[in-house]
Amino acid sequence: MRPILERLGSYLPAAIAVAIPTVFIPNTNDEFILPRASIVIIGACLGAGLALLTSGGPGLGSLRLPLLAAAAAALLSFVFSVSWPLSLAGAYTRYESLPVRLSYLTLLAVPVWLLRGERSRTWVVAAFVFGTSIASIEALMQAAGGVTFRPDGNLGNANLLGALIAMALPMAVARGLRGDQFLVAWWLGAVVMAGGLYVSTSRSGMLGAIAGCLALVVFAFKRRVWVLLAVLGSGAIVSAALWAIVFGPLGKLNNDPARSRLLLWPDALRMIVARPLTGWGEDGTGLAFGRYISADWAPGVTYDRTHSGLLETAATQGVIGVAALGWVLITLFRGIWRYRSSDSVAALGAACIGYTVWVAFNFDWAPATGAFWLLAGTAWSGVRAAETGSVASPAATTSSTSGAVRSVLAVLAALAAIWLGVMPVLAEAWSWQGRSDLAVTVDPLQSHYHWNLGFSRITSGDVRGGVAELQRAADLGETEPQLYVDLGDAEMKLNDRAAARRAYERALVIDPYFAPARQRLASLGA
Repeated sequence: MRPILERLGSYLPAAIAVAIPTVFIPNTNDEFILPRASIVIIGACLGAGLALLTSGGPGLGSLRLPLLAAAAAALLSFVFSVSWPLSLAGAYTRYESLPVRLSYLTLLAVPVWLLRGERSRTWVVAAFVFGTSIASIEALMQAAGGVTFRPDGNLGNANLLGALIAMALPMAVARGLRGDQFLVAWWLGAVVMAGGLYVSTSRSGMLGAIAGCLALVVFAFKRRVWVLLAVLGSGAIVSAALWAIVFGPLGKLNNDPARSRLLLWPDALRMIVARPLTGWGEDGTGLAFGRYISADWAPGVTYDRTHSGLLETAATQGVIGVAALGWVLITLFRGIWRYRSSDSVAALGAACIGYTVWVAFNFDWAPATGAFWLLAGTAWSGVRAAETGSVASPAATTSSTSGAVRSVLAVLAALAAIWLGVMPVLAEAWSWQGRSDLAVTVDPLQSHYHWNLGFSRITSGDVRGGVAELQRAADLGETEPQLYVDLGDAEMKLNDRAAARRAYERALVIDPYFAPARQRLASLGA
């Protein structure tokens, strides 16, 4: 039985790597983000379960304590969250919840525990490049078809496609330069992804891809003087590209001024200073950021993210979370640098650098961030193989009691995968079919489904029942100001002007420039 589980485990990271860029669920409202968040959770749970049943890998080494610290910081942030339900379930279409954050860390550990050699790491690289190439082909087809939105493949957001390409393109180039038997396939994938990046018009994706490819140049040198020259040259190229994005011809691409982030970040710093140690809690930015927005930087847009990975981590997990995550990343990149000449470590390290540059101007989001942690774990698997001089250590003899405990924990991990990864997808499918009553049963903490249920009850004439569900959605931490406008409108139907006023005012706490709430308050004489 164990050899079968070990073989399954060696395939699991590659399966996750190809699933993240390609899997979506049509005929649902959130057909793009939720499936990827579920893949992250399910992959982490199943990977941990298989690791419990197939012990004998090289272990996490120097990453063990940093990962434990990062997990503890996430739990601490949850304990002090401004909304426990929101931090546990995640905001609709965002899902940066506690389970997702812990799943990211687990995805880093899973390849180290399960992968048994360079061949299995190559499968992960090939699977991710293949999946991202498929998404890029879909983006090229969208562009050729004349779509009115920015081509995004099947990611639902063009910047997410840019993030995947920023990771996959350096790996395809690295493998192509090795000249193996799949030389043509690697370069074809690189060309397709370059085309996908072009039609997506993702500036941060372009910057990340450039940085990742330049990292390959730096990794290729061993003598210190040449490394220094390569670093300086790469820094100059990235700086020139950044100037073109912020101040040059790419600054206003897609009617989205790049400098707007420079205006938004001081507001984010004020939010961070208000709760500096543990932050506002996972996914808590949407509830709190409106209090610190100093101007209407993007009319018609409600900011629920700081648009900087570093600032977003500080906002949600505080300086404790930033320090713990920094410990993980510093340890990771030190290992990658030290063993950059070992097998696929350089290619995977370049992919990690591509994502790191991308997320500096964006925020963690499961379709991109899940892939990053999986690739980082695959890189660390190569580092650990080089450190230990072998791909696996002999399996330790375990007592029957220890084996029983591992089996129970593996079953619990499988149950967690069902509850945290499958049930939200089932709820989304039922919501799409108009059965919000069933959706709130299987995913009771997701405020969006209570909002839908409340709205449908009001439409059917049950105003009081609808108000109760809308209020429940508000209590669960809904971050969309429109909910509170809908709640206020329903309260007005019950002639409760005071309750309506409170609902409209709460909408303006989330977004002080939300026009519908301002108009409603004006009509009430406020």
